[in-house]
Amino acid sequence: MINVLIVDDEPFIRQGLILLIDWNSLGFQVCGQASNGVQALECIRTMRPDLVISDIKMPEMDGMQLAKIIYEQYGGEMKMVLLSGFYEFEYAKQAIKYQVNDYILKPIVKEELLQVLEAFRKAFMERTEEKRHQEKQEHIVMTQQVQSILLGTADEDTLASIQVSYGDVMTKLRCLMIETESEREQQQNDGSLLVEAHINQNHAGYVLKSFTGEKNRVLHIVTDLLLKREALSLEQYVTRLYTELSQIQGASIAIYVGKEVHRLEELHESYYSCGKIKSLRFFSAYGPIYYFEHMDTSVFTNQPAGREKQLFDGLIQAIEEQQTEDIRGHAQAIFQFFLEQRIEPGIVGIHLHYLAYTLLGLVNRDDTDLNSDEEWMQSTFLQTNYAMLSMEENIENLCDFSYTCAEKLKERQKWNAMGVLARVEAYIHEHYMENVSLKLLGEHFFMNSAYLGQIFKKHYGVSFSDYLNQIRIDEAIRLLRRTDYRVYEIATKVGYRDSDYFINRFEKIRGETPAQYRKRAQTMHNSDSSSCAP
Repeated sequence: MINVLIVDDEPFIRQGLILLIDWNSLGFQVCGQASNGVQALECIRTMRPDLVISDIKMPEMDGMQLAKIIYEQYGGEMKMVLLSGFYEFEYAKQAIKYQVNDYILKPIVKEELLQVLEAFRKAFMERTEEKRHQEKQEHIVMTQQVQSILLGTADEDTLASIQVSYGDVMTKLRCLMIETESEREQQQNDGSLLVEAHINQNHAGYVLKSFTGEKNRVLHIVTDLLLKREALSLEQYVTRLYTELSQIQGASIAIYVGKEVHRLEELHESYYSCGKIKSLRFFSAYGPIYYFEHMDTSVFTNQPAGREKQLFDGLIQAIEEQQTEDIRGHAQAIFQFFLEQRIEPGIVGIHLHYLAYTLLGLVNRDDTDLNSDEEWMQSTFLQTNYAMLSMEENIENLCDFSYTCAEKLKERQKWNAMGVLARVEAYIHEHYMENVSLKLLGEHFFMNSAYLGQIFKKHYGVSFSDYLNQIRIDEAIRLLRRTDYRVYEIATKVGYRDSDYFINRFEKIRGETPAQYRKRAQTMHNSDSSSCAP
């Protein structure tokens, strides 16, 4: 419902407006009334209406003063319709200045008010949808940025962007990994959705779904700023969170509290430490809340220091460049690295799922939803428990997935190229008389000009230059037959700046000069005309 505040110093007018139309059937509800601008501002602060319908002439604060304050304090978030017993040009000018939606004269005509409300409702819904879409896009970007920070692959711009979103300077950060534990997969999935929704609604720390395939897992970023706002210690906050989450669902909850770090770029250490804690939980007397500081993690080696990203980049590049013969070598190098470094299996899973979704993003970069292809999401590689397989089996699964990605990417590139060629062809037919070149087309369609030339020749069987010349000569033929333009004029009209070059190209394609062609065409036309004479 769209909330409406009615402001008028005459009670019978306020009541009349409420009774004049069926607000609910139009998608509106009157959330409050006020007798002047001062009262209206109090209502606005508590009710935050979407639309204010206000008289202009009122005591204490009139409608125009109210419009000014709404414009200055709320900008485009709140709209306004003004009522007046007579039309004044100066009022109308001020109304425009303060972005008032409409100006209605009293006595109010029902049909006119309905038109104004319908126009507002339509604009309101469009703004709401646009805002929802923008927020969704911003959330996607933010999620990707936080994900890259957790994985330790974020660049300086990403770190700066997230730092700005938090506002104040953080000195302590932790990653919490919250898991719903149940024998029933559906209950796990439903539980994680409840956890995510509850934290989003009731807590200020950032929360995101697991991006490594575990549907029962939610990640929650806790900072010293959050604890300060909540006026709680870390242990008090986590205990309260555990109690709240346990009450909203039947399944059990486990919370893994990662290592404390002091800079945003170190947050990946806290994230990885959650995996370590989970691996050791059965060797611990603690639970169902597990703190990194309470666990003995000395049995594991240090995390890889960037080497795994270089290995992943090598595989990704081989897939991008269709070097399928190199894929197996890259896959073997990745697992050999994990083996030599003795990386804990849970961490291997995190890295490989990151690689998998990076490849999915590469193949589906023009799609809005990576989950649209169910066959892909059910891939053996994405569903694998890496710790349960041999090294050879893991390598084979990664190779199969990589080959599929390479083939899919090849298909996508082919279809993208065909789509571009159709637009290129249309552009050439529309602009052939201009200075069209492969360089210009490449810049216009955001493609490498050399690659564009290659796919153009492969598709049309002729070079771009020959194709363009043929279009120009075909148009020149039409002009030679149907107009009296001179040859040099026709050359200019079809895109040739040099008439001698035009004549040369024409003769090469048609086997005769333009003048010879015109003369022959006219002779044939006259002959046909004579034979048709009575």
